[in-house]
Amino acid sequence: MHAPLETRKVAQQLTNALTRVAYRGAYSLAMAYWFVRRPEGSGVLVGIWCGQRVLLLQNSYKRLFSMPGGGAHRGESVPETGARELREEVGLTVAPASLRDAFEVVVWEEFKRDHVFFVELDVETEPPLTLDQREVVWANFIDVRDALRLPLSAHVRAYLTDAVRRRPRPPP
Repeated sequence: MHAPLETRKVAQQLTNALTRVAYRGAYSLAMAYWFVRRPEGSGVLVGIWCGQRVLLLQNSYKRLFSMPGGGAHRGESVPETGARELREEVGLTVAPASLRDAFEVVVWEEFKRDHVFFVELDVETEPPLTLDQREVVWANFIDVRDALRLPLSAHVRAYLTDAVRRRPRPPP
């Protein structure tokens, strides 16, 4: 016999909450490791643009806003990593070839040196997003100038600052 829908919903919410606790614990351990080891890393972030609005997200384990992205799997290209991370984090499926190189930055943040590659995609309308409510708990399109007023990771702030300069502005 199947559990009633309400029971399954409560069980899912509890599982999500416990997973978020695990993410925060793992992140705290990673920060401690980074503090001691001062490692170098690299990653890929994806700027999804709808006009002057950019997709930002909130991870359950960080206070700073970010963008979809993460580290590459072995043998994965930057666009392949970006496409995979979009699918995993916000449920958006795009072809890696549709992501264009946009920006690259090296920042010192969270006790580590990160080399971050940005790829981007312009969309006509805001696509529907699917969040797992575990790793990613919020995502939305925000006007880029409003986004720059939010608490952002250093690499996202550098990318958005560059994007304001290089992306075409809409006619008045």
